[in-house]
Amino acid sequence: MRVLPVLAKITFAAFIVSLAVGLVASFGTRLGFWGAGFGLGTLFPWCIYAGFFAFALGLVWMLSAMIANDSSGARYGLIGLIGAVLVLATPVYDYTSNLGLPPIHDISSDTERAPVFVALLTRRDDATNSPDYDGPKKLSFMGKVSTVSALQHKYYGEIHSISLLMSPEKLFKRAVTGAYGMGWNVIAVVPDEGRIEATDTTFFFGFTDDIVIRVKPAGMGAKLDIRSKARIGDDDEGRNAARVKAYIKRVLRM
Repeated sequence: MRVLPVLAKITFAAFIVSLAVGLVASFGTRLGFWGAGFGLGTLFPWCIYAGFFAFALGLVWMLSAMIANDSSGARYGLIGLIGAVLVLATPVYDYTSNLGLPPIHDISSDTERAPVFVALLTRRDDATNSPDYDGPKKLSFMGKVSTVSALQHKYYGEIHSISLLMSPEKLFKRAVTGAYGMGWNVIAVVPDEGRIEATDTTFFFGFTDDIVIRVKPAGMGAKLDIRSKARIGDDDEGRNAARVKAYIKRVLRM
C-alpha cells in the first residue's frame, strides 16, 4: 500500500515535533528563558497534542500494515509509535496516578506545629508561594471546603512524625545523612537547633521545592519532622508527599 510509507513518515515527524516541543518547553523553563506559566501551561500542551497524534497515527499505520501484510515504512512507523509512547508515558502516568488527590503543595509530618524555613527565606526570590505553612488554608475539593492539613490527613494519612528511642544527637546525624542520601541540595545544618534545610529541583522544568527537617527531644528519645513545599504552583501532583514519604522510609531503614 502506497499510503503506508506516508503514514509512517507522518507518525515519525509528529513524534519528533512532540519530543522537540517537550524538550524546549522543559529546558527553556529550567534555564530561565521564560516562566513556568509559558513553558508548562502554553508550550508543553502542544507536546502532548503532537504525542497523541503520533500515537494515534502510529496505531493506524501498524493496523493497516498488519492487515495488508506490508511492512512499508516500518522503520519510521515503529520509531514514531514507540517514541510517542515514551514521550507520553511520564505525563500520562503523573496525571492518572494523581486522579482524586487534592491539589496541595505543602506537606508536613507535623501539621500542628509545622517546621519553619529559616535559611531558605533569603533564597526564594523566584517563589510565588509563601514560605508560611499552608495547613490552615481552606480550599474547595470534591465539592467540600477543607483545610490543607485536613486534606493531608485524609489522603496522606501515612505521613506523620518519627519518634525513636535514641538521643536527639544521634537522630540528627541520621537525618543529615538521609538528606544527603536523597540527593538534595543541603543548604543549612544547624545541630544546636536540630534543623536541616535543603532544596530539591526537578530534572524537567527545574521546579524547586523547599525542605526543612526538625529534630528535637521527645520523652526518652527523639522526634523527627519534615516539611516539603513547592515554590511555584498550587498543585504539585503529589511530588512533595512522595518526597516526604521516601525520606521517612530512608531514615527508618538506616
